[in-house]
Amino acid sequence: MTVKATNGIKSKYRVDNAEIIGQGQLIRAACCNLGESFTTNPSVDVSYSDAATGAKQIKLLGLSGTYVQMLTENISNLRGASLPYSLGYVPGPWMQSIQVSKGASSVKNGYESTTGQINIEFLKPQGTDGVRANVYQDSELKTEVNLDGSIHLNDRLSTATLLHFENRQMDHDGNGDGFMDMPKLRQYNLMHRWAYVSPRWISQLMLRGLHDEREGGQSRKHANAASSELLYSTSVKTNRYEMQWKNGFTLNADHNTSIALMLHGSWHDADNMFGTTQYDVTQKNGYAQLMFETDITENHNVSLGASFNHDYYDERFNPLGALPKAESKVTKETTPGLYAQYTYKLGDKLTVMPGVRWDHSNLYGSFLTPRLHIKYSPSNIVTLRTSVGKGYRSPHALAENVTLLASGREIIIDPNLNQEEAWNMGASLGFNIPPDFVTQKTCIL
Repeated sequence: MTVKATNGIKSKYRVDNAEIIGQGQLIRAACCNLGESFTTNPSVDVSYSDAATGAKQIKLLGLSGTYVQMLTENISNLRGASLPYSLGYVPGPWMQSIQVSKGASSVKNGYESTTGQINIEFLKPQGTDGVRANVYQDSELKTEVNLDGSIHLNDRLSTATLLHFENRQMDHDGNGDGFMDMPKLRQYNLMHRWAYVSPRWISQLMLRGLHDEREGGQSRKHANAASSELLYSTSVKTNRYEMQWKNGFTLNADHNTSIALMLHGSWHDADNMFGTTQYDVTQKNGYAQLMFETDITENHNVSLGASFNHDYYDERFNPLGALPKAESKVTKETTPGLYAQYTYKLGDKLTVMPGVRWDHSNLYGSFLTPRLHIKYSPSNIVTLRTSVGKGYRSPHALAENVTLLASGREIIIDPNLNQEEAWNMGASLGFNIPPDFVTQKTCIL
């Protein structure tokens, strides 16, 4: 059962405090991207972290988006070097739904969630067959073109291709201060998907490529033609490629016993210029997860799994052009992990879900991530949820905060940054007014 909220849907039976934003809400802003889709949703705050580059950031429970775990179809993604502009990398028409979870999340998805997680579900190839398109243009000559189509090759095999083009090349300087209020933007975005669905095996393959250009700074329309001074400008050029492959095998349908293998790889390259400051970063990521899940009885469920994550960062930094050549810094982090999660369900009234995972980083050593979720519904009207858990995050000061370079301030980074860790605990109380109750009261009035 689900309960409709003002801008989304609250699931009554989920143990976590989650809100589901479906296509009914997303279609109201069909030209939007992921960041703009939250503007009408009170659960997530979205603001500009830097007007010069147009970068947006989200806030969940009062903390910035660096502490929110971003997932694409339940696989950790859009992290590290891609984080500053990640909200603009997901076109609105591509999204089937968004799940926003506040507080500690399941240990299945890793150790990084501190304030919550946002999971993005894309349009599936096995969905509607056919071709769809939309075109958008505003008064500032921003143009967006979206095209997607899917083909059902047979009862089990489907494929889909999604295209997105975005272009804004007009100098916008509404207050006449000589600086563009928003950067010029050009983006090409392509996704290709395959899906195979049989009674016992489900396989989904996703390939994606992105090219994004952002140019800002002083507007040439208001520049003094007689001046010999160079205009202050910003330039961000990004190329990103991804591959994601998910496989699920049903071993025993009666007990919901299944095993799943999920693989993800990404290559992210960004060249940034802020005036004379140069910062280029290349991030390569590989992720694998093996999961086993079964219902021991109707009331008891167990999930076991192993994960492996590898991050490679190559950062080249030349502050204010003071160095003859940008200094290169290479960081490699490999983190294997194991997790176990147990779920006890007493009908629809009580759900208790404790979980723990162990991970070992070659940079920070071994660490434990315990988490606990409890949901109690004494009646169909009231639902009480509480959760407590720990989260960790490996810091990458420049890659995750590149927009700070637009200020021209001196950047000082502690050479001995430690892994961040935090506890998160909270409770929520939800009320559901049954439809028949509303009908009865309406008749009485």
